[in-house]
Amino acid sequence: MNRTQSHWIRRTHLFSPDDYECAQCGKATSKPKPTCPHCGASMHGEQYDPSWVKEAAMLDIILGNK
Repeated sequence: MNRTQSHWIRRTHLFSPDDYECAQCGKATSKPKPTCPHCGASMHGEQYDPSWVKEAAMLDIILGNK
């Protein structure tokens, strides 16, 4: 039985739904679950990663906005 504890990293995106990455193994899932379906770590809490900010900055560069 795996007793490893970890947490979800919630990644938000500009044009796609949020995903949740396991801080232990790095695998992503579409919804947070009590345990990671990949490594079996018991999940306790969530951390926020505003990925959409990086995506917006890249879009700005591509479109040439200043």
